[in-house]
Formats: sequence, C-alpha cells, structure tokens
Amino acid sequence: MEHNSPTTDRPVRIPPVVWFLGFGLIVALAAIFVFNVPLSTVGYYALFAFFIGSHFFMHGSHGGHGGHAGHGQRTGTTTNVDGPASAAQSPKDEHTGRSGGCH
Repeated sequence: MEHNSPTTDRPVRIPPVVWFLGFGLIVALAAIFVFNVPLSTVGYYALFAFFIGSHFFMHGSHGGHGGHAGHGQRTGTTTNVDGPASAAQSPKDEHTGRSGGCH
C-alpha cells in the first residue's frame, strides 16, 4: 500500500496579524525598558489599540452588502403599488449568509 503525504513546495506564510502583534509587542517592550514608560500607561494604550483593532475586524464583512441605507426601514411585509406583497414575493433576508459583523 502506498502512502502519499500532501506536501507542498511553498514556504510557510506568517499571517499579517501575527506580524502586527509582534511589532506591537516589540514597541511595548521598548517603551517599558528603553524609555521607562510605566506599565499601566503601556497597558492602557495597548487596550485602546485592541479596541480599535477589534472594531476593524467587526466591520470586516460590511464591504459587500450595500451599506446601511435601509436598516431601520425593514418590516415583515413589503408593499407594492397594488398593496402588500405576498410571502412568495418578499425578498430574502439580506443578512443571511453573513460571516459576522457587529449587527
């Protein structure tokens, strides 16, 4: 019996977020040990940077669903010129199939 292991010739790639976190850690350690910045101040700014970064990841899936134009105007039925539309004609929920986001 022959065992084929899936090997590839391409090198292992490090995700950009790992590079960013590593750079942030180096900056934080330099601020503490080289510039004598208090640990509480570095922690405060690290927490603030984490909040901003997580906000970018929350809104990462908003690029493809057409913006926020009609978020407050959704109701259970849609109306045509002739009156309420039937259930077979109502559009699908635009948020099905989304991978995440804040709302």
